[in-house]
Amino acid sequence: MNKNLEYVDDLTLNEVKKILSKKKKEKELSYEQTMAYDHAKMFSKLTPLQSQKLKEQLLELELTNEVATNIVDILPNKYQLDLIAEKNKCVTDENKEKILELVDKNKK
Repeated sequence: MNKNLEYVDDLTLNEVKKILSKKKKEKELSYEQTMAYDHAKMFSKLTPLQSQKLKEQLLELELTNEVATNIVDILPNKYQLDLIAEKNKCVTDENKEKILELVDKNKK
């Protein structure tokens, strides 16, 4: 196991893509890194700036970093957000509408 690893917060797909893109310029990526990079490239739906802005706005609603990251990556509809809310107590009925508004605003 690599002892140089350190804990990192949950990363959005755009953040993963950015990190691996920099690393790709320095040296060849491992198989796992290449797969992660390709996945991030394929499934990230927002620009890096939009992702960052949306995540910050979601964190202001007192969501956990993990939940905010999932919402940024998935851009859930109402049904999907209900499923996320079932698992996470930080998504309350009061902030569901705010979350959906932010997601809709950033999808465009």
